[in-house]
Amino acid sequence: MIQTPRLLLLPLTRDVMLQTIGAGEFVSGEIYFPQGWAGEAEIVFPIHLMNTAEDEAVRGSYVVVERVTGHAAGLLGTKHTPVGGGVEIGYGLRPENWGQGYATEAVAALLDELRGWPDVSMVLAETRPDNLGSIRVLEKNGFLLTGRRHDPSDGEVLTWARDITAA
Repeated sequence: MIQTPRLLLLPLTRDVMLQTIGAGEFVSGEIYFPQGWAGEAEIVFPIHLMNTAEDEAVRGSYVVVERVTGHAAGLLGTKHTPVGGGVEIGYGLRPENWGQGYATEAVAALLDELRGWPDVSMVLAETRPDNLGSIRVLEKNGFLLTGRRHDPSDGEVLTWARDITAA
């Protein structure tokens, strides 16, 4: 578990993924998971389930929980195993949690965690050009715009990178 002033980042477990797929909303431990808490990322849960042992969590993936309410606010984490020192991150919050700085706070905590991974020196991200909130999250966390590319699903995306070897 990772703690920030306003958030808890809890490892994404098999149990949470199974309950998310099987229920509209649920409670696990002391955390309330409202319907749709994982957003679009829920579509990859079956793949994670096939690759995660019974007692394991998905490496680098976290449930974002509001400390005050105990509600799951979203999900963030790495999108793949590190390759050549780089790993891509993704994040998403429920719309009712937008505009509160939670994504910025959660990404900062994830970057701190990734600094401890010996196989990661560069963190990558992508955003759509019209997603101004996500662009600000990356800028506030020291990411630099590295280019643009066409994604078959999202259309044009901006590519970003952050060297985490420097302080």
